Amino acid sequence: MPSIADSYEMIGRILAKLILGGLRRQDMKATDILGGDIDFEARRHFSDVVIWLLTEGLVTRASLYTDGTFVGLQLTSKGIAAIEKGTFQGPSGASIRETVEAKPDGGLGSDTYGKIGSFVGGLLGGFAQSAS
Repeated sequence: MPSIADSYEMIGRILAKLILGGLRRQDMKATDILGGDIDFEARRHFSDVVIWLLTEGLVTRASLYTDGTFVGLQLTSKGIAAIEKGTFQGPSGASIRETVEAKPDGGLGSDTYGKIGSFVGGLLGGFAQSAS
């Protein structure tokens, strides 16, 4: 069973792919994020994370195919706000978007993807807490 850290990394990888596509709708399946031969549990984890992103309002979709492909995934205004608000420590203080765009070939490490997911999860948690 995936840990919350695994889910943070998955969030980061999904958002990075969406960032690099701009606002163009994208079809996405688990192998697009995780690579070639993956098991059922990894595909299920990918689907669960995308559904969470949808439920939280960070992304939208047109439909879902039975093979697990999410059709027409796209960042929402809330998703864009999250990636622009999130910054990384250090002298540059780069936003999540700037960090992803600096490595368009997917050259970010799993720790960076995890930090992206952790920030987004914390941001949404803070928003929910301040809204109540």
